[in-house]
Amino acid sequence: MPSPEVEQYFQTIEINTFSVNENGEKLVFSTNLNGEYNLWAMDLPHSFPYPLTTINQNSSLIHIGSDYIVATFEKDGDENYQLHYLPMSGGTPLPLNEGESSSTCYHACFTTNHEIVYSTNHENQLLNIYKTDVRTNQTTLIQKGESAPIVVAAVSPDGTYMFTETYSNTHVAAFYQSTEGRIPLVPDPGITHIIRDVLIADDTVYFTTNYEKEFSYLASFNLSTYEFQPVFTLEKEEVTSIQFSANSLVVSTEKGVSDRLYEYDVTNGELEPIDTPCDIIKKMMVTRKGMLFVLGQSADRTDTIFKRDPDGEWTRVTNTKVLGIQERSLIKPDIVHYESYDGLTIEALLFRPQHPNGYTILLPHGGPQQAVRMKYRPLFQYLVQSGYTLFAPNFRGSKGYGASFEKMVEQNWGDGPRLDCVAGMDWLLQEGIAEKGRIFSLGGSYGGYMSLLLAGRHPEYFCGIVDIFGISNLLTFLQNVPASWKPLMNQLVGNPEKDYDKLVRDSPITYIDHMNTPMFIIHGQNDPRVKTEESERIVNHLKEKGIDVRYLLFTDEGHGFSKKRNEMKAYKEIRGFLDGLVKG
Repeated sequence: MPSPEVEQYFQTIEINTFSVNENGEKLVFSTNLNGEYNLWAMDLPHSFPYPLTTINQNSSLIHIGSDYIVATFEKDGDENYQLHYLPMSGGTPLPLNEGESSSTCYHACFTTNHEIVYSTNHENQLLNIYKTDVRTNQTTLIQKGESAPIVVAAVSPDGTYMFTETYSNTHVAAFYQSTEGRIPLVPDPGITHIIRDVLIADDTVYFTTNYEKEFSYLASFNLSTYEFQPVFTLEKEEVTSIQFSANSLVVSTEKGVSDRLYEYDVTNGELEPIDTPCDIIKKMMVTRKGMLFVLGQSADRTDTIFKRDPDGEWTRVTNTKVLGIQERSLIKPDIVHYESYDGLTIEALLFRPQHPNGYTILLPHGGPQQAVRMKYRPLFQYLVQSGYTLFAPNFRGSKGYGASFEKMVEQNWGDGPRLDCVAGMDWLLQEGIAEKGRIFSLGGSYGGYMSLLLAGRHPEYFCGIVDIFGISNLLTFLQNVPASWKPLMNQLVGNPEKDYDKLVRDSPITYIDHMNTPMFIIHGQNDPRVKTEESERIVNHLKEKGIDVRYLLFTDEGHGFSKKRNEMKAYKEIRGFLDGLVKG
């Protein structure tokens, strides 16, 4: 079988976010179509894309006004997304507020009278909420974050707004800012819960929450009576986002490793499933005419924007097939389950190559309160097509399996999830899928941390480790995280003073003397979350020990890859590192 080239799996479009105007005739999306992220547009129904910007920066939020576009842009992966303005025809984006050049916009909502209500860490690490008039560029402070980071969640045409307060990754309360003060959307905001998507419909607020439940559901809040009311729940299924569509709500949900769509009729309470054109829904929007747009992907299909007409027919708006590769040749993983050390059931994705080379790659995911799902990953397809078996477990702490499961990683970074990974490898051995000593671990961020920790605590399983943007010392990680994160870290990771011994015990650097397998470590110089010292510390220690270690530093990347050329370079070198050890 000829060896696949990494370029094959990148000859496609990746789309970070999109927006469509009210009549469904203008589509704007952030994509790396030319190898760098820029804004591109389509004048529907024509499907020919044309560029709006040439600044080679990614966007996390786009709004299409009557004759202008507002979007956020970062700078070479630094994640400091700032609001910019540009005309409908495109050009060089202009910052809405020059004074916020070093800050980050966390979310923004738009009114019908050209006002933006947004949250930023400008002037306050707990964030403030501001209002800017796009026409006059006048900005007003409307609320300060005082005890926890605050983020605007929804705004009505008359200026009524909702905001969230984040106490931890699993405790996010929401409030209505009324003339009487702030009113919680749930009866007791002190109970640990999450409120995600919020919509205002006249006198009713709809939102998704897991308040007093294991899985998120749809709830409502009456702005006149302040009454909270559950609307509907689904069995072991997370309701994640909602959009208006006439007298209905379009609802997306997470069911383990994939997503689903429903339509809920607010007049009669009927809930009907909608045929979904992809496995994962990254974003959805509904136009005034009732057209549903979805940005989605699958493990064997890349980012695509789909349109669903009112008659229920789906069409592809963007053509994002992997060029030069037949979609049918891309490998879709099996969904498997195994029992962990304490009887907990863990779900995982298992990619089986057509021509296995006898080596397996463990893929611990990042987050840690995220999950590996049915998403197209160029690296996964590249490696499995190269003969490697890939195993990606959703260990305790992963999203999509209930609130209790997700909380299991809080202040428990180094025990439960690690032992879930070990139990997963033991399951592979028992099933005859893997062989001890012929396993690699490859992960990014928390997955990089876990790969390092496994290498130090369970070296007998591995023949090599790939760490991308990973953490080597939890104490220095906590010291260097962005200021707006610090209030959340005690709950998620631990307190450097009270939990000092545990943080030392759970830090990979503690087990450096047990690490004896070759390593390949990758980092981005502009990483705002995990500083380069986390990688350099491991590299220097391993070199002193005489262990084979490679270090690849990208000077124009942050916590992830924003440029195709860098990602392809990293993946080529990862493949070369793995193949070199296999051929030995």
